[in-house]
Amino acid sequence: MSLVELSSRDGFSEEAVEHLHLLVGEWQMLADLGFGDVHLTFPDRSFEPAPGAMRLPARDTDFLILDHARPGTTQTLFPADQIGQHLGPPLSALLREIWGTAGVSSHRNTGQRLLPGLAADVQALVTTVVFDGQPIALLSLISERSIGTTTSPGEQSYREVAAQLMRMAGTGQWPQAGTQPSPRRGNPRVGDGVIRLDQDDRVSFMSPNAVSAVARLGAGEAALGQRLTEALGSGAFAGEQVDEGLMGVLRGRVPSHAEVRRGRVVVMFRSVPLSEDGQRVGALLLCRDVSELRRRERELSSKDAAIRETHHRVKNSLQAVAAMMRMQSRRADSPEARRGLSEAMRRLEAVSAVHETLSHTPEGSVDFDEHFSRQIRAIAELAATGQTVRTRVTGRFGRLPGQQVTAMALVLNEMLTNAVEHGLSGRDGTIEVSAQRRDPDPSTCREARAEGRPVPCAELVVTIADDGVGMEPSMSSGRWSADEPEGSSMPSAGLGSRIVRSLVLGELDGSVSWRPGDDTGTVIEMTVPVYEASS
Repeated sequence: MSLVELSSRDGFSEEAVEHLHLLVGEWQMLADLGFGDVHLTFPDRSFEPAPGAMRLPARDTDFLILDHARPGTTQTLFPADQIGQHLGPPLSALLREIWGTAGVSSHRNTGQRLLPGLAADVQALVTTVVFDGQPIALLSLISERSIGTTTSPGEQSYREVAAQLMRMAGTGQWPQAGTQPSPRRGNPRVGDGVIRLDQDDRVSFMSPNAVSAVARLGAGEAALGQRLTEALGSGAFAGEQVDEGLMGVLRGRVPSHAEVRRGRVVVMFRSVPLSEDGQRVGALLLCRDVSELRRRERELSSKDAAIRETHHRVKNSLQAVAAMMRMQSRRADSPEARRGLSEAMRRLEAVSAVHETLSHTPEGSVDFDEHFSRQIRAIAELAATGQTVRTRVTGRFGRLPGQQVTAMALVLNEMLTNAVEHGLSGRDGTIEVSAQRRDPDPSTCREARAEGRPVPCAELVVTIADDGVGMEPSMSSGRWSADEPEGSSMPSAGLGSRIVRSLVLGELDGSVSWRPGDDTGTVIEMTVPVYEASS
């Protein structure tokens, strides 16, 4: 059973299951602080009526493990995957007795009865996870040493906070609803640095890594006994260096995260308020020096800005060249020269449009449907010579990596132009473009892995069909692909056909096929692998 499947059990609301998801998202700190494995357990069978509003697990039911977190501060007691495992009858019977009781109970593995295969000094702290006044699961912290036998002040402090979090989980106070999601990059963990605050917001304990991180901000061990806001001084909280809510985080009043910047030093703090019976007793702060991480992010941001500016300048340059070609075309006396300049302008404008799109796309991939919807009508109108050309697009291209967009745009430009100029051949008509994605061919993926090449995440199939005059009698159905003989080619040997073949087989690593339409016209189908955008 998974947390998702739990939502289908009678009497468990989506909000209750969401609370368990929130707990699982936050409980790594519990495993690290408690130097042990954390289990979320639940009865395997249904519940039975009980006095009052609370329900009890059915008699003789087994408990199973819904989720499991291993500690990052010590060796795990459970190397094998625990999720979905059924617990033995002795431990299941004990958990049934604990279900719905208040507080945290401590149990030793005497005689290896509860946890066969583990040492007798293994201790399990167990509490009922409560939501909206109802028990919804059991939370267990299983470790090798108890609080009473610790010798290190740091370990003592860690275990005390872990026990505090267990008690808060049993009363529904941790994790708090509405806790802000952790940042994607640089989220502090227990191993990065731990600071413990008392109920007056003063620092009562700092781990060595926390001392080093705070020292880089100008305080260090001098912060012991002081409030962090006082120890760091006003210089760290000037102007734009302050994140919103920073004071609340440093005082341990807000379950959130914030950064303190001093020069090139950046330290991220994460606050977890601690309470007992609804009364504040202090807070846990996790901290991490993210200076190097933020420096790299700034470098990447600068590179992205430079790339976007380059795309913008290339677009401007191409448009300037196209404008000069347009002026030259008006002065040309030869129809062939005007036609050649017109084709060159059309290709330049297609590439220019791609660079315009890339200049506004910092993530390295392009929503090709949005780009193509702006271009298809313009391409058809430029290629038309007085006739009415209707265009229709079905399906979705999806997002394409930037390195594939230019080639794809040029190929579609040539195919659409060919459909208007040769397929419709001066007649009114309709051109339909359809796009769909499908899973890649497994054999292609195996070959790519074996050769160390990028593995495609999908295959894009694009079909262009017109209702024009159809293929010439001298033409037959055919196909271009990388594994076809070099001489296999479409009878039309124009520049457009050579561009399509070169780009599809070379740049896009795909294939193109052509055949007569079912009734009239011509159908061209292109299949290309789609790769993840490169970073």
